[in-house]
Amino acid sequence: MPAPSILSTREETFVDPRSLLSSIGEVVYSWDIASDSLNWGPNAAEVLGLIPAAAMSRGLAFAGLVEPGSGRSRYDAIFSTGGQDHGEGAIYRTRYAADLGGRKMWIEDAGRWFVGIDGQPAMARGVLRIERSVRPDELTAQSRDVCDRGALVERLEISLQEHLAAERPVVVLIAAIDELARLNDDFGHEATDEIIGVVQERLRSVMRRRDHLMRYSSNRFAILLAGCPQNQIEPAARRFIKAVAQSAIETGRGIALVRLRVGAAVAPDLSRHAGTLVSAAENALAGAKAGAIDTVVVARQRESREPAPDHSGFDVQAIAALNERRVRLALQSVVKARTREVAFHEALLRVGHGSEGLFFSAAELIPLLERRGLVRLFDHRVLELAVDMLAADPNMTLSINVSPRSLGDPEWLDAFLACTRSSRGLAGRLIVEITETATIEDPRRLARLLGKIKDQGARIAIDDFGAGHTSLRHLRAFPIDILKLDGAFTQNLRRSTDDRFYVRTLIDLARHLMVDTVAEWVDDELQATMLTDWGVTYLQGHLVGKAELWQPAAPSELHRAVG
Repeated sequence: MPAPSILSTREETFVDPRSLLSSIGEVVYSWDIASDSLNWGPNAAEVLGLIPAAAMSRGLAFAGLVEPGSGRSRYDAIFSTGGQDHGEGAIYRTRYAADLGGRKMWIEDAGRWFVGIDGQPAMARGVLRIERSVRPDELTAQSRDVCDRGALVERLEISLQEHLAAERPVVVLIAAIDELARLNDDFGHEATDEIIGVVQERLRSVMRRRDHLMRYSSNRFAILLAGCPQNQIEPAARRFIKAVAQSAIETGRGIALVRLRVGAAVAPDLSRHAGTLVSAAENALAGAKAGAIDTVVVARQRESREPAPDHSGFDVQAIAALNERRVRLALQSVVKARTREVAFHEALLRVGHGSEGLFFSAAELIPLLERRGLVRLFDHRVLELAVDMLAADPNMTLSINVSPRSLGDPEWLDAFLACTRSSRGLAGRLIVEITETATIEDPRRLARLLGKIKDQGARIAIDDFGAGHTSLRHLRAFPIDILKLDGAFTQNLRRSTDDRFYVRTLIDLARHLMVDTVAEWVDDELQATMLTDWGVTYLQGHLVGKAELWQPAAPSELHRAVG
């Protein structure tokens, strides 16, 4: 099957990526979870329609559009993944129905979240795709026996009032189906809904008459056990685990083996407050997901959710790290798609935090520095470090990220020109990456600025390309060498035919412009094979190399490399 073309057969005119995104019902977004600030791609209004202003700008307000019982909201999907961010984000994926200005639509929502300084999700980047309209009977069927978290807390409050007064303990079990994302990938959403229904019935079959079962957040189940003594919590939880795992579940798409993970909290030992108990059980569930299969974790006093640490003075600490030379670079390899040979490395900012060997989260640090107007200082330091590394190793090629704020600072350009003039041929091993959003303000000025960088011999890359910010007319005017395809699209190739079409179209666009392409967030071999077959130039992601702190080579090693 030939790759889709970006050219109209009649008029030989470009099809704009933004119009293509809208035609397949997709829009990208970034969510600053700490501040709850939600930013959409430029085609958001075309895809989402007329939704409340608060839902457009706030992540939790958008979650309020989700129809009860239809699926996990983006917030729930991120905070219940149990994944870990090792520098490139943790994958989340969910499907739900939402009311978009009177239109009830099924939505697939997928991306990656990035950890903050407190170890909790701080930033998310993903793509939302409109699937189809909701049929009248679907939500009624899916909402049966499903509640939201607020309803669970209310029901637990009633149980606590009833049983604690009689000195009977109350245990909250929070159970989740293990590897739900994998089940979605293997069987599809409709079969996964069948699996969830069977799990619910198996849990109900081994309940005592006085126990209470509630399903919430799509695939989570809360089981309230009244009068369960401390030494019977784990045996009770294992009874539910065994009931679910007793036999495979047959669906319309095949046979699935399903296991549960369980977290527990007990009143009054841990707390008498329903919200605290639910939070503690959810935290214990996260611990169970990190442990062995069929694990039960019982919350202790220290596991209840604590307030987020005080971030006051965060920018002051960052500047202290700059002054104390605690700014370092981590290198991630970018490989040739067909041979898997390293072509160059991307230099990623890492800022040390105190003397403990910890690092600030880039997901939090970069936006903060941009808001405070301090990012150009760090971009200066990254440039200095990169130039030093290139001078020390003549076999190295690096790409560096430059903030739009630094691009608008004449001092940064002066520093770039001075650094690259000082060493002959060094600029030829340097790639300057700018985000696609940087291209939308004053494109003519940006084109002149990029031209000066290019005149030094450096290459130009546009990062996170594909959100639809850049018009093709301006894109052709920029002296670019590389388009880095937004990982929000490339990570979903296995499941989405629309994303496969769109990514192939972007590769076709780059080929027409005679520029190279980098596919980001490449995590599995099937994904890499598809991209290579379509003609992508380079691959970047966990499959081909994780980011690692750069350590300068010993003099003897460097001598051998040069020799």
